[in-house]
Amino acid sequence: MSAAIGLRGVVKRYGATRALDEVTFEVGRGEMFGLIGSDGAGKTTAIRLMCGLLRADAGEVRTLGRDPVGEHHRITARVGYLSQRFSLYGDLTIDENIAFFAEVHGVGDYRRRRDQLLEMTQLAPFRARLADRLSGGMKQKLALVCTLVHEPELLLLDEPTTGVDPVSRREFWKLLSEFLAQGITILMSTPYLDEAERCTRVALLHEGRLLACDDPTTLRSAAGQMVPLEDVFVNLLAKQVAS
Repeated sequence: MSAAIGLRGVVKRYGATRALDEVTFEVGRGEMFGLIGSDGAGKTTAIRLMCGLLRADAGEVRTLGRDPVGEHHRITARVGYLSQRFSLYGDLTIDENIAFFAEVHGVGDYRRRRDQLLEMTQLAPFRARLADRLSGGMKQKLALVCTLVHEPELLLLDEPTTGVDPVSRREFWKLLSEFLAQGITILMSTPYLDEAERCTRVALLHEGRLLACDDPTTLRSAAGQMVPLEDVFVNLLAKQVAS
């Protein structure tokens, strides 16, 4: 079975700036894969390429075995995308927001899926509440429900826990683990190295360049002893600067 995502020698430019500089990695089906890096590392650009919202200037991008730009209509129903600025409608209730996104994805009989997701996210008691009256953590849960209502097999999450309190972050990760157990492939970008430890494999990005791609344990033990992932990142950055 082909990889869920494949990038090979991908370059994306914004003017003179290379947001991605010959980046190559694959995401296997059923993985929890982390794109790790600070602001400006190229994480959002990479995810938008995978969704078919951007076209690469060079190299090849494949999402679920297809060209996400040329065959965009073939992957839309199979991919869920939660952007950094996912827009809920504040004057609609939880149920009404879900109904709207179900209609956008052409899902007719979505109520069973809606009820299942609301129970999993513990939002069921608040389904009549307006989105504007939800806490930050509850809004992120609702955004995740809206992203999953059409039952995608691949979930792309762009920094979903940034700005969320620690308790909500922990609950969000518990949900992701449950969805992973259901066979959904998850790619998540984050600037938090502690979240990288939860991933099957991670790609470390800096200023558009791929510093390393492996499972966290292997990366931490590359020097012959277990070291914090933060030290691994710093050492890789030092080597890049030196070269």
